[in-house]
Amino acid sequence: MDFSPRSLRHARSPMIPLVAFCLSPALGFGQSDDSPADPSLPAGLTLQDCALIDDGIQRLACYDSLNDPVEAREQAEQEDVRQAEEATDTFAYDALAEASDDEDLVEEIARDSEDEDDGVMAALVQRYTAAEKAVFSFSGSFVGHRPTYILPITWVDTPNERPVSPRLGETAYDHSVDNEEAKYQISFKVPLLTGWLDDRTTLWFGYTQQSFWQVYNTDDSAPFRETNYEPEIFLRYQADYDMGPGTLSGLTVGFNHQSNGQSEPRSRSWNRIIGSVGYSYNRWLFLVKPWYRLPESDSEDDNPDIERFLGHADYLAVYKLTEDRTLSLKLRNNLRSENNKTSVEFGYSFPMGDTIRGFFQYYNGYGESLIDYNERIQRVGVGIMLNDWL
Repeated sequence: MDFSPRSLRHARSPMIPLVAFCLSPALGFGQSDDSPADPSLPAGLTLQDCALIDDGIQRLACYDSLNDPVEAREQAEQEDVRQAEEATDTFAYDALAEASDDEDLVEEIARDSEDEDDGVMAALVQRYTAAEKAVFSFSGSFVGHRPTYILPITWVDTPNERPVSPRLGETAYDHSVDNEEAKYQISFKVPLLTGWLDDRTTLWFGYTQQSFWQVYNTDDSAPFRETNYEPEIFLRYQADYDMGPGTLSGLTVGFNHQSNGQSEPRSRSWNRIIGSVGYSYNRWLFLVKPWYRLPESDSEDDNPDIERFLGHADYLAVYKLTEDRTLSLKLRNNLRSENNKTSVEFGYSFPMGDTIRGFFQYYNGYGESLIDYNERIQRVGVGIMLNDWL
C-alpha cells in the first residue's frame, strides 16, 4: 500500500470502512507510535499519521499495519472481543451508510501529474484490490469478479435456430427463437486462502453466469434459450511492479469449467487451465488471458473444435474515461492464416442519475454463448451496469 503524500492526498473510495482505530486502543493491543509492524512502511509511521488519510480503505490498512488484528484477537479474551464488537457495531454501519462515490478521483490524480493521464489506472487498480480486501474483511461477503450487468433488450441479426456439434450433430430448440431477447451476467468471487505465501497472494473461488432469455417470446412462455455456468478456482498475485512506462498489476493462474447444463444433443462444455497478466498504463488496463484446454475423450467431447473458433486466449483492454465512464474491448482470434476467426466485444458504461450506470454492448463473433460457439453472432444491447471492471 502506498502511503506517500500524493496517495494520502488523492486516494478516495466509495466505501468507508469501520472503526479499526477504536478497536485497537479499546483492546489495548496498539503498538507504540514509533514502531510500525510492517518494516516496508515508512519509518516513524504513527496512528496519528493514519488518522490523516482521507481514504477509508487506506486508513484501515494503515491502522492494521500498526495493530495486527489477527494477533490482537488471538491474545484477547472472548468477552473483551465481544464487548468491543458490540460497542462499535452501530458505529460501523453508520459509516457505511454515509459512504458516497467520489466522481473526481480520476481527475484529481491526473491533475497532480505532469501528464494528465499518468498513473490513473494503476491508482484505480490499487484502490479496487484494497476495497476487495476491506469489504470481505468487514462482511465476509462475496466481492465482484467480472462485470455484472442486465441488458433488458438486445437484438441479434441472425439467431442460430439450429445449433450444431461435430459429435452430436444438428439440433433444434423446442420453441421459436426471436431476434429480441434479454441478456444478463452475474459474477462474484470469494477468497479461500488469503495471505498465502505472502500478503499479495490470494486463492479465490469465482463464479460467472450468463443467461440469454427470450423474454419477449410470449407465445412460447418466454423461455431461457441458453445459460452458461462458469465456476473457477484461481491463484492471484497482486504484483504492482513498475515496468517500463506502466505497472504490472497482477498475475493469475487457475482451473476453469464452463458448461451450459444441457443434456445431449444441446450439451456444451470444456475445462481449461487459464492464466492472466494485467498491465496498467495511464488510463488503460490491458489483460491477456491465455488458456490450455484439458483434453477429453472423443466419446465425451461435446465441442471438439471449439478452439478453431475461439482460439487460445482473450485479449482485453479497459479505458477509464472518467470515474464513472468506462470503455472496454475484448478480442479473440484463432491465430490461423487459413479460415481465420475473429470475435470482438465492445462495452461502454456511463452514468444515469446519481446511483445507476447505463451500459451499451456490441458483440460480433463466435463463442458469445457455448451453444453458439461455432456460429457467428452479431448482437447489440442496452441496459444497466451493476458492477463494472473497476
